[in-house]
Amino acid sequence: MAHLLQHCHDRRLVHCALGIVRTSVLVTGVQVSSRIFMVWFIANSIKQIQNEESVLLFLVVWTVTEITRYSYYTFNLLNHLPYFIKWARYNLFIVLYPLGVAGELLTIYAALPYVRKTGMYSLRLPNKYNVSFDYYYFLIAVMCFYVPLFPQLYFHMLRQRRKVLYGEVFVEKDD
Repeated sequence: MAHLLQHCHDRRLVHCALGIVRTSVLVTGVQVSSRIFMVWFIANSIKQIQNEESVLLFLVVWTVTEITRYSYYTFNLLNHLPYFIKWARYNLFIVLYPLGVAGELLTIYAALPYVRKTGMYSLRLPNKYNVSFDYYYFLIAVMCFYVPLFPQLYFHMLRQRRKVLYGEVFVEKDD
């Protein structure tokens, strides 16, 4: 499953870079990186959390999101975009995005005790590199990054929704 996810997301970045889909390569790169992180460095690496409902939650949300996204892209490229696909693309995220973030955060939270107990992916001093890294605190930092990033991305998507569905134009304020 993880290999399939990696393959799909590699294509998604290429599609952005080639302009096949009109999405920021940077934003897509961050999203793809976070998904790879959740699959490889959390869910795949920590067998004890694989049966958590939060894992199922974020995987189902991601699946529905990708089905919606690629249906939109496909029909748009064919110049035959049914309204319900457009509606789904710009409305389902209102519920799916917070649910996906909740699933990811709850999964990371569920991983914390195991990571702390085992020292997984951590590097302790002294070592030949003279560097220390604690994966437990790294995961806490990752969770903290959701606080400022989630609202920014969510409100960006709401603006995109208003622009696409209602033709609203936004003027950026100069500071």
